[in-house]
Amino acid sequence: MMDNTRKRKIVRNFVIGYLLLQVLVIVLYLGFWAVHPGGFVVAENERMSPPPMFPDYQGVTIPYNIAPLNFRIDVPAEKCYAKIEGSEQGVFEYYGTNTICFKSKDWERLTRANKGKAFFVTITTKEGDEWTKWAPFSVYISDQAIDSHLVYRLIEPGYEKWHIVGIYQRNLESFDEQPIIRNDMTGYNCMNCHSFCMGDPGQMMFHMRAANGGTYIVQDKKISKLNTKTNGTISNMTYPFWHPSGRYITTSVNDIKQFFHSVKEKKMEVFDLESDVVVYDVKNKEILSKASLITKDAFETFPAFSPDGKWLYFCTAPAQKMPENYDKVRYNLCRVAFDPDRGEISFPIDTLVHADSLSYTFPRISPDGRFLMYTETAYGQFPIWHPDAEIRMMDLENRTAMDMSALNSPDTDSYHSWSSNSDWVVFSSRRDNGLYTLPYICHIGKDGKPSKPFLLPQEDPDKYDYQLYSYNIPELTKGAVEVSPYEIQQVAEKINRSRFGLNDRIYLYSRINKR
Repeated sequence: MMDNTRKRKIVRNFVIGYLLLQVLVIVLYLGFWAVHPGGFVVAENERMSPPPMFPDYQGVTIPYNIAPLNFRIDVPAEKCYAKIEGSEQGVFEYYGTNTICFKSKDWERLTRANKGKAFFVTITTKEGDEWTKWAPFSVYISDQAIDSHLVYRLIEPGYEKWHIVGIYQRNLESFDEQPIIRNDMTGYNCMNCHSFCMGDPGQMMFHMRAANGGTYIVQDKKISKLNTKTNGTISNMTYPFWHPSGRYITTSVNDIKQFFHSVKEKKMEVFDLESDVVVYDVKNKEILSKASLITKDAFETFPAFSPDGKWLYFCTAPAQKMPENYDKVRYNLCRVAFDPDRGEISFPIDTLVHADSLSYTFPRISPDGRFLMYTETAYGQFPIWHPDAEIRMMDLENRTAMDMSALNSPDTDSYHSWSSNSDWVVFSSRRDNGLYTLPYICHIGKDGKPSKPFLLPQEDPDKYDYQLYSYNIPELTKGAVEVSPYEIQQVAEKINRSRFGLNDRIYLYSRINKR
């Protein structure tokens, strides 16, 4: 039996422990509200504007299925507090130092419940002993989804000195990024110019240069490798675009050169000594002579089919002596009719945008056929290195120019890709630091008005600071590319390479001689 003294000691210790626990709870409670700007302590300072943040998501329009918009606060702060309020699903609260990272479940609840509505973010930061409350900002959630995946090339931005390059795919609904193919698997060669048939991940093509060089076409999970240089063409395929039927690929063939400027205001120029546009028949593995724009007195490049498959868009400029006249080359934006049944083009050439004092390249038509988006530069056909490059758009119903000022920036904007529903575009921009092209997403209204673009969100908002790669040619796809890097590697390393037949070479050569 336990004596009374021991019992009293146990009870006393229990009571003391309980009281200490209660005191601790009270201290923690008061401490919580002391750092909770919405609690007992009111922020000492209040700002009339939202805080500077990266990425800048203030006032943007986003698809409801985009990954969380994690961001950092670019002000000196020991602590920060974010209050997120939507009309549905109540209030979400986040605490941190200078970074706000959403929980996936919270984000999904917030975005799905508030489709077609906005949510509001209020930031309060603490420096020293003082809290500062910043003005709230809104984010509008569109009820239109964006395609689930984005494909891009990652490359060091020097372009003359690089080591690792690869084509990657990113799930836009999460932060998952996977390589489609990397050059450390194929002899450290160059790879570029990936293209998809109407955003179909099952119909893809891209080029490899140097080691294991060739054009790689993926259809129905089968990979074919082609040597696309013929006696009748300048080079292998360069800038490709699929016909919506999947039967054809239009491509330019270019004799490409580059040089570097010696002044800091300009970095690099890429230009053509010659260039033509041709159409490749995927089924019969031949270049169609009656669908080729092969001339010696003009540069033709950057072809694209219309979504209905009845028009072939391209860029053309009078041929110049190069490189002396590199800054005098200005491209018109044109189209010719295309008959997909016969594989033929027909003239005359319809010039949509005349190059009076500027140059127009990279035509991309919205999948609904309504808008033509293209790039405007002072000269030339490689706008990605021109700080003046801007994205323009024409309403094809009445051929009027749309106001794209909300989309563009003081630095390079180019290489745009439409979503399958025509509600979104993704493009490359150097607006953040002038060195690296990063992928921006922009909503395009039914009236053609662009919203404020936003940077592709990352799980760690600092990723763009330490991942020193440029994102090239971002292309939206409706799903993931299912062929593996290993499968592509196996095809790349085969000894027996697919080539054009002799008849194709002779036919093309004789056709050019007639011109």
